[in-house]
Amino acid sequence: MKTISIIIPAYNEERYIGDLLKRILAVDTDTLQFKKEIIVVDDGSKDNTSSVVSDFKEVTLIQQKNTGKGGAVQNGIRSSTGDYILVQDADLEYFPEDYPAMLEELNKNPDQAIYGSRTLWQYQKKDGMKFFPGRHKKQEFAPWLAGIILTLWTFILYQKWITDTLTAYKIYPSHFFKKNIIKTNGFETDHEITSKLIKSNIKIFEVPIRYIPRTKAEGKKIGPKDGFNAVWTLLRFRFSN
Repeated sequence: MKTISIIIPAYNEERYIGDLLKRILAVDTDTLQFKKEIIVVDDGSKDNTSSVVSDFKEVTLIQQKNTGKGGAVQNGIRSSTGDYILVQDADLEYFPEDYPAMLEELNKNPDQAIYGSRTLWQYQKKDGMKFFPGRHKKQEFAPWLAGIILTLWTFILYQKWITDTLTAYKIYPSHFFKKNIIKTNGFETDHEITSKLIKSNIKIFEVPIRYIPRTKAEGKKIGPKDGFNAVWTLLRFRFSN
């Protein structure tokens, strides 16, 4: 049986983290021959995030000074022991119940990368905005447009069509991180990793997943600046390591 290390970067998520961990622990991955290693990296939270996490004895808690999502993910990866890495946001936008679909795809394509695509889910379920393909009914226009732009930008730079580069559900083979140094620390780390996966000839397979967008008032942290950083990061690492 292989191990999937679930890395959860968390910053001021006491409102959601407890319910999230309960749902993750309830997901049956053993049937698919994966045992779970759950690691929460508290990225310098100013609330009771760490206190909530510490109540879960099955979960490893790492506390650090605030460095950004990318830095927290990297710290979690360094402490992981799994064969694969799954990055999980600390809020409840995504559904841990979609793990099995991603792990089934991983079993078909071992040592490759699996991305959960919110866009594909909207296409298949026809539950999105009629005139904005792949857009969730509750998703704001700007984030949807940013996703479209990044899909096109990735195709232009790398000749790879990824429907949801901004997804927060990604599974990576752990050996990838032993061969690649990740240099960024913010939300742009996802795009650096995407770039280096492609350049390492690791294929990316997409699986439809569900999500419920949350607003800034509900704790959403990514903003317009992160979109520009994503564009630059994909360009930067196309021509450098």
